[in-house]
Amino acid sequence: MKILIIEDEDGTRFIMGKVAKNEGHEVKMAPDGAAGLALFKEFRPDMVVSDIKMPKMDGLQLLEQIRRLDNNVVVVIISSMDSAEYTLKALRLRANDYFVKPAMEKDLIAIFKKYQDILLSRTKEREIVGMILRKNLEMKVFNQLETVGKVVDRLMQEAEHHIPPADRLGIHLGLVEIITNAIEHGNLEITYDEKSEAMDGDSNAWENLLLTRMGNSPYSDRYVMVELKMDTAHCEWVITDQGPGFDWTKIPDPNDPENLLASHGRGIMLTQFEFDEVTYLGKGNKVRLVKRK
Repeated sequence: MKILIIEDEDGTRFIMGKVAKNEGHEVKMAPDGAAGLALFKEFRPDMVVSDIKMPKMDGLQLLEQIRRLDNNVVVVIISSMDSAEYTLKALRLRANDYFVKPAMEKDLIAIFKKYQDILLSRTKEREIVGMILRKNLEMKVFNQLETVGKVVDRLMQEAEHHIPPADRLGIHLGLVEIITNAIEHGNLEITYDEKSEAMDGDSNAWENLLLTRMGNSPYSDRYVMVELKMDTAHCEWVITDQGPGFDWTKIPDPNDPENLLASHGRGIMLTQFEFDEVTYLGKGNKVRLVKRK
């Protein structure tokens, strides 16, 4: 993956670049937004990791310029404890994710791997012949996280021509997030605390936790149902897991900047920026996502 890192703090920029290179990525770096934009046009990265507060051109101005040039590049914002308002503005300008400084090496590796896996399973260019005016589709997804990217790519093949190009990457990432949550926290009933502990453990802790849950009843027999309903007015996805549900009323409000620093519910909050409606139904094991034309 080609990664462009734009950060005015020399030490932070060096560490992030070293981690990315050690993971096998091709890396370019810039010390400010203006230099970063020039390098972006030349390098054409798959991912941009950018600070918000920088000289010459700040991260928000840079993000606006990048989105005028490219809707497919993943943009991750480097935030800090005192820049939550700027982070919220960046997400509204179609940044895809963020992390708070100082980031641990394992957090950087995790975010690089997450988006590399998604981009590898995503078909960027498609030839669209004709237009489907109305469609209903149902898919059964088993508890295999490695297939989620391919499932979402298939869903996007059906609906993409109804979604503006500027919104397609965000919708794709949002569907990946919700289906992944349905498997991990719904079907397998892995709590956020259990996942955090496993991710903080040795290199095999998370994989061992997944394998244990997948191999035991009742988790092993569960699956996720994905329904797509599409017409000329909107696209609707209903994602249902077979877990016990959760109290969805406690999901942090994404429009409150302070909630961006919350330890739980971050993926769900990010998803809410991508759709016109995100509604949890019943006991919380069913979520309805709507994108209007």
